[in-house]
Amino acid sequence: MGRQKDTDKKRFMSKNLKIIPLGGLGEIGKNMTVLEYGRNQIIVDCGVMFPEADLYGIDLVLPDFQYVIENKDTLRGIVLTHGHMDHIGGLPYLLKQVNVPVYGTDLTLGMVKSKLEEVGLREQVTLERIDDTQTLHLGPFRVSPFAVAHSIPASVGLVIDTPVGAVVHTGDYKLDETPAGGRTTDLARLKELTPNGVLALLADSTNADRPGRTPTEQLVTDALDELFVEANGRRIIIATFSSVLARLQEIVNLAQKHGRKVALTGRSLKQNVELARELGYLKIPKKLLVDITANVPAGELVILSTGSQGEPRSALNRMAKGEHREVEVHSGDTIIISGGTIPGNEEDVGRMLNNLFSRGANVVYGPLATVHVSGHGSREDMRIMLEAVKPRFLIPVHGETRHQHLHSQLAQKSGVAASNVFILENGATWTTDGEKAWLEDAVPANDVYVDGSLIGEISDLVLRDRERLSQDGFVLVYVPINKQRKLAGEVQLISRGFMRMDASQDLMNEAKRNLKQALKKNGRSHDDTIRETLQNFFYRQTQSRPVILPHIVRV
Repeated sequence: MGRQKDTDKKRFMSKNLKIIPLGGLGEIGKNMTVLEYGRNQIIVDCGVMFPEADLYGIDLVLPDFQYVIENKDTLRGIVLTHGHMDHIGGLPYLLKQVNVPVYGTDLTLGMVKSKLEEVGLREQVTLERIDDTQTLHLGPFRVSPFAVAHSIPASVGLVIDTPVGAVVHTGDYKLDETPAGGRTTDLARLKELTPNGVLALLADSTNADRPGRTPTEQLVTDALDELFVEANGRRIIIATFSSVLARLQEIVNLAQKHGRKVALTGRSLKQNVELARELGYLKIPKKLLVDITANVPAGELVILSTGSQGEPRSALNRMAKGEHREVEVHSGDTIIISGGTIPGNEEDVGRMLNNLFSRGANVVYGPLATVHVSGHGSREDMRIMLEAVKPRFLIPVHGETRHQHLHSQLAQKSGVAASNVFILENGATWTTDGEKAWLEDAVPANDVYVDGSLIGEISDLVLRDRERLSQDGFVLVYVPINKQRKLAGEVQLISRGFMRMDASQDLMNEAKRNLKQALKKNGRSHDDTIRETLQNFFYRQTQSRPVILPHIVRV
């Protein structure tokens, strides 16, 4: 205990800056970074990651908050770059355990507010509005936002002045001169905020494997305009991300241009549209927006929907399956998927597309037309950012491992010394005195799984069991024993998800004989004997490994 106190005291007396990513490195999602100087910490973003297909039953993946909670007395604030769930979705879970102000732009805080209200935390949390014209003082940190173009309005990057030098966190950005909504990345303000140079750049790496510039959002508007013309007289259904509000505005403008009404379906879409209208980010004429059940001729209607990722409970996926309460897909409907497929969702999206085509719809998606462009800069955007900032050190963030390495290679071609590029993993403690930089002991940064109301209770062992259950099912084994723990009756086997009992009776009878022999040889009944005997038997006979669940009954 005394050694730990000495270690903590030494750490807090240090005059070095520490940057500790707790999420967003080696992955797309759950972005969260801690900056620490002495007895002061701030956090940039606190997001979630949506589970991949092999995380059976998991709803969300959170960063590991252990380090923050252990040092919550030193936490001065949480600063947000924008309102996407991979940057704000973890806040309700963290703010149940720490009481600290949250800073963000008006739209970002509006989205946070709705998340906090859902869990009953709104009145307990201080939300402080910031914009890209001011500077925020949090202990020794001076935080100055600058505007960036992204797929959601009111996005910012951050210049964080520290006692040892300036740190720039780009947030998610691209360099789009004609973005929807008109908000461009303000490199001029970024340069004004860093007159003494930049010590470290934490830069978005998402599209490091895409050459050139990310296309402008104007191309999407032009493509949609052509599709509106082609769909003359037929209903249009457009699925996109509910947070891509600037694109929603362009769709509203096109609907008005082509004499169509607009209806919404999907809870998150309705919430975000209402919030964006209140804050002035969406302008929709009153008579243009109608209820989804309104009696509007098909050729005069655009339905905006959630579900571009094929999410099982999303509005568009329910339409594809014929399960939507208000909307039935008809032959001839034009359905536009205006959202790029997130890695890991390809199977869900493909299945949904097949179902929509089978219903006779004219489905338009990525490979067929420019109905979506990324909100992240590609290699040329990244090169321009590097040359504008000219950092001494680069830490590629917000990307999988290949993106981080490709960003590193790009930086070295742009003049950053190879020794000054740090490809980190979550939990790494990057430390600098303003002149040199090094790594110290890592902090805990394991994935934390959310399954319904369970947070962190689901372990990797449980997930492995779920994977086995999904592949080979299980066999429930009833073993009657007497007071001497010896077999005292007939063994019963019940199979689910492994084999049909009526079609595999011979196999099950042989399994019972093997098990009874093993139990008699062993002399007493033990769970391990039951599991090992049946697992080995079923693997020899079927090459499958069902989960064996022993249930010993005293008789």
